[in-house]
Amino acid sequence: MKNIASIILLLLTINMFGQKEANNWQFGLFTGIHFEDDGSVTSLSSSIESNEGCSSISDNAGNLLFYTDGRNVWDRNNVLMPNGNYNAGTGLMGDSSSTQSGVIVPKKGDPNIYYIFTVDEPHHQNAAVYPNQFPGPYEDGSTIPSQDDGYNNGFNYSVVDLSVIGSNGSIGDVVTRNTHLVTYVPDDPDQIKYKCSEKVTAVKNRSGSGYWVITHFVNRFYAFEVTSTGVNPVPVISTLIPVVPVSGYRRNSIGCIKASPNGKKVAIAHVQISTLTGSTQQNGSIWLYDFNNETGILSNPLAISQDTMPYGVEFSQKTKKLYVSYDNSFTNFGGIHQYDLESDDIAGSDVFIAASPQSATLQLGPNGKIYRAVVNSPTLDVINNPDADGLLCNYVTGGVSLSTGTCYFGLPHFITSYFAVNIIASNKCFGNVTHFELDTDDDFTTVAWDFGDGHTSAASAQNTVSHTYTSVGTYTVTATINHQGEIHTETIDITITTTPTAYQADNLEECDPDNDGITVFNLSQNNSLILGSQLSTENTVKYFDNKENADANVNAINATAYVNTVNPQRIYARIHNSINPECFQLTSFLVSTLNSPVVDETVNETICLNNPEGLTIKAINTNPNLYTYLWSTGETTSKITVYQAGTYIVKITNQLGCSNTKTFVVTASDLAIVTDVIVNDMRDNNSVTIMAEPPQGVETTYVYSLDAPNGPFQESNYFERLTSGIHTVYIKDTKGCGIKAEEMTVLDTPKFFTPNGDGINDYWNIIGINANFYPNSKIYIFDRYGKLLADVDPKGIGWDGIFEGRPLPSNDYWFVLKLDNGRIIKGHFSLMR
Repeated sequence: MKNIASIILLLLTINMFGQKEANNWQFGLFTGIHFEDDGSVTSLSSSIESNEGCSSISDNAGNLLFYTDGRNVWDRNNVLMPNGNYNAGTGLMGDSSSTQSGVIVPKKGDPNIYYIFTVDEPHHQNAAVYPNQFPGPYEDGSTIPSQDDGYNNGFNYSVVDLSVIGSNGSIGDVVTRNTHLVTYVPDDPDQIKYKCSEKVTAVKNRSGSGYWVITHFVNRFYAFEVTSTGVNPVPVISTLIPVVPVSGYRRNSIGCIKASPNGKKVAIAHVQISTLTGSTQQNGSIWLYDFNNETGILSNPLAISQDTMPYGVEFSQKTKKLYVSYDNSFTNFGGIHQYDLESDDIAGSDVFIAASPQSATLQLGPNGKIYRAVVNSPTLDVINNPDADGLLCNYVTGGVSLSTGTCYFGLPHFITSYFAVNIIASNKCFGNVTHFELDTDDDFTTVAWDFGDGHTSAASAQNTVSHTYTSVGTYTVTATINHQGEIHTETIDITITTTPTAYQADNLEECDPDNDGITVFNLSQNNSLILGSQLSTENTVKYFDNKENADANVNAINATAYVNTVNPQRIYARIHNSINPECFQLTSFLVSTLNSPVVDETVNETICLNNPEGLTIKAINTNPNLYTYLWSTGETTSKITVYQAGTYIVKITNQLGCSNTKTFVVTASDLAIVTDVIVNDMRDNNSVTIMAEPPQGVETTYVYSLDAPNGPFQESNYFERLTSGIHTVYIKDTKGCGIKAEEMTVLDTPKFFTPNGDGINDYWNIIGINANFYPNSKIYIFDRYGKLLADVDPKGIGWDGIFEGRPLPSNDYWFVLKLDNGRIIKGHFSLMR
């Protein structure tokens, strides 16, 4: 009867129907491995010499029957079968350099008959001379016929009869060789030149009466059914995206195809999808399809990755995860990746598992682990828990050592549904009734159970059974299954555990720095309360934001840094037995936020170094008595006075114990230092430039005003069109530290004077000199002939036009002005009477 697993039950994997048919692997260069009944792996020697594809088969007791590289067939004693000898001209039409050169499929009802389905390596140089034989050599130096026969032979099957003894004593021989199957459009002149890709897989049909053998070419899947009547040569064809054109062969053909263990999915790797013959491009892809194992039809194409270089694909035993081996020779997207087949976004569930310099085959083993071929290596990598999420899958580099020979790209390919049987066990908590269910897509006649505690059940056609254990402990449960006349004994270990008690936890309160009702909680501080005296080593505490997730043990929240979504919020705590998570209890508590002081996080202030009273800064502008304070200076008052620039931090704590910090960035300012006053006077357009700078350690700017202490001020330090005489420039600090006044004088000379005693313009003197400006200057007056007429003190009233007691006539006279700073100014003026 058919049995479908319930997704809410815990799956415990057991050994499967026919599992031991895959117990012996022969691959690579003269190497192999054998799977022991306990799941461990031992190394084998082999006669195979294959760069890539290979397949092997054992009987249901795990004894090797024969193996192949797609051209040669060796018996269980590593003897070549006479009619499966490539070098002798009796070889099969596969190719050991094809990704999946062949797969072995048994004939239902006849334990001696097996079919070997082979795919050739479809070479573009063979296609170029179709229908003739390519004479060689190939681009890589391969020759005819040692590496290839010069033809693209397509998809074929051969028959091995183990009841026949070969002429050389081989146990079994090939009795029918290379029956051609059409996997292309015969009327398409390009497709017929290539005939196939390098992909083939096999899976049981739904009724258990046989198998589907599936291959892919261009945009079609060809599914051939193999039953007790033989191979049906008419395939079920599914035409689906993408189109992989033959114009990009040979490399377009490379990559694996795999059917899932439950027979419901097919995954395929296209290493590239190029349109350029013989090219290597980084535009390959991984696609996932639904497979109907009753009709052989594929549907619902889903792109998992694109513009990548995939090679190997494999499903986990329970078809929960898909693994892909990518090449990173030309791109950074390489290594082993995991995809969650139970996700709503499978492509987006990509998890990088491990780096690998080259892509290679991935193959599920009879122990439920996935093995990765390591190119040119004496080891295999191992994924120990393929159904686990992400890195919990436990990828181990070099997990298996090969005592003889070397691994290359390929591992042997099997009927994947050899790995599709599970026992489902639920209610494993002490005091409950434990339920068992046999989960397989195959028909079986009866199953009898031994519960491992001295109690058994009679054989029955029912797939479910229940049992109550009287004590905690680990029990070995055995299911004896009658499957199509064969008896299979499968065992698992289950542990019956007690259900822990969830003690009441405390409500939690946390300060909310921005008072939005949302903050971070460390829920794990309740662990000890929930556990009570129960041991944390035996029990696990998890937290959830709703009861449904807590009951189902899904979507646990971050216990050490949970951010609430409402305030207050109820949190559900689940305590379960660490060995058996289904044995659990729940409790709940509230989390809520506390308001914190409202402050500006950073305040910029200016201290005026010219103010001896310093700068007072206040921590808070509201009632200061509601808070306590701690400044970075060590002071604990609500305000402090500082006397120098710097950063001052205060921690403000309210009566709830919640704190916020406020930072004062205090910068210094001061009055300007005038370094120079540049006066351009004694001209038609008198001007002045004030050179001012801040004191050392001060960063500020200044604005300027002429003769107006209250402004207006200008950014420019330059003034022009100045009248002669004394002026004051006011230099204002833009940061508010005051105004500095700087006097300066603008000199000028009268053009004439009229010494007629009327009290108006009776004396000639230099304007702008006084006791403060140029007090030691001298003025010398000459006539036109250079005769010195007067030595004038510029601080006096000036020259009255008298020389030696007599008034001089109206005329032009010359002067020489010698200033204190050494400046000499010469000019002339008119005396008018």
